[in-house]
Amino acid sequence: MVFSLAAPQQIVKRASFQLYKRPVDTPSDRPQESLTAETQRTIAQRLSLGAATVALVIALAWVVEHQAHPDRNTSSNVSVGFEFLTLAVTVFVLRRPALWPYSRPLGVIAVGTLMGQISGYQIAVGEGDVLNVVLLYLVAGTMVLIPWGWQGQLPVALMALGAYVAAIAFRVHTATPIAINFLGLAAFCALSVGAAAFLARQRRAAWEQAEALRTANAALEAASRTKNQFIATVSHELRTPVSVILGYTDLLVDGEFGELPDEARGVLGRIARNARNLVYLISDLVDLARIEAGRLAVKREPVDLVPVFTEVADFATSRIEGKPIRFAAESPDALRVTADRERLEQVLINLLSNATKFTERGEIRLRARAVDGNSVVIEVSDTGPGIDPGDRAHLFEPFEQGGAGKKRGGVGMGLYLSASLARAMGGELSVDSAVGQGSTFVLRLPCSRAAAPTPQPA
Repeated sequence: MVFSLAAPQQIVKRASFQLYKRPVDTPSDRPQESLTAETQRTIAQRLSLGAATVALVIALAWVVEHQAHPDRNTSSNVSVGFEFLTLAVTVFVLRRPALWPYSRPLGVIAVGTLMGQISGYQIAVGEGDVLNVVLLYLVAGTMVLIPWGWQGQLPVALMALGAYVAAIAFRVHTATPIAINFLGLAAFCALSVGAAAFLARQRRAAWEQAEALRTANAALEAASRTKNQFIATVSHELRTPVSVILGYTDLLVDGEFGELPDEARGVLGRIARNARNLVYLISDLVDLARIEAGRLAVKREPVDLVPVFTEVADFATSRIEGKPIRFAAESPDALRVTADRERLEQVLINLLSNATKFTERGEIRLRARAVDGNSVVIEVSDTGPGIDPGDRAHLFEPFEQGGAGKKRGGVGMGLYLSASLARAMGGELSVDSAVGQGSTFVLRLPCSRAAAPTPQPA
């Protein structure tokens, strides 16, 4: 039998190289370009929505116009027809993504054309007050609806002022003094430009914050993938030397290299037990990486509890050797659960390992019982220090440890992994504990009455 043993430094070095040799995907380093593209797309979409809204308003105005001034039917119909045509062309053009980069100038042209058509009709009929109100609505609507900043709003404001100046030049009729109308329109146009600039800054700040969050989230995901890959790689590399240790230890205990004194056999036995504990820890690390990657799978099949209890009882007995602790396992005759036997043993070993770690004296008990006719409950109870109520809320979260756990060492991974495995097998893991009175961990699994295994994915 030939074994090879890699040095720990080589293992970590090899794992680190595999970890960092691949580039990490990052989001775009050009947020301004991304914001510009998003702004172009939004302008195109909202101009189409705005065109539909304006078309509805024009249609209602046309109905009112025909009711109030039947003598204007011909001119009104022609004006409304051109306005609808402008809106239809705008929507048709901006439905093409290839033209989205030009959405701002196209939008300004469309709004300016619409202003010119409406102004021409109102000048023709001589209604300056109506024109003033219409221009105010158009200026306000574009400022609120279209996120094109002051660069797009300024031309619209100037065109509105120009349209009203043209109306004044043609001496339209107004009930309000022209100077007051013009002053109000000019003030509102100036405010609209300032408001558009403010909204654009707010939108940019929100976008930059969202980009920062996306970047941070991407970095966290990359770090999580990197960590999982590192754990998986290191765990895989550690299996080989641990297997070598166990292999040589078993050969020594079996007398392959000559007879050993009893003291040496005892030492080798402790080496073997600790090496197997390390194997369990490595397996937990691998499973943790699989859980976080969403690749944990179990095989559900009927499992007799008697051989499972026998296996884990040997583990618990070896862990409390030399301690003033009594271990009792009640034989679960005739009880069978639907589970993955290897995963079930892993969960029970984790629970028993915790029980032996935290119990200084007294008793650790393992038992199982049928409940409700459809479930089997497996309990691991101890006479340890118990768990503080404030710690129980986070007990099954990854890398969480209570006060007692931090004092005794460990990484806070076993209970999280055990709870995840329990859920994957169709069960659940819970705890009942009181400070100073010990703890009882309860694993509930589906009861099985099948005679033959029926494997299926989790």
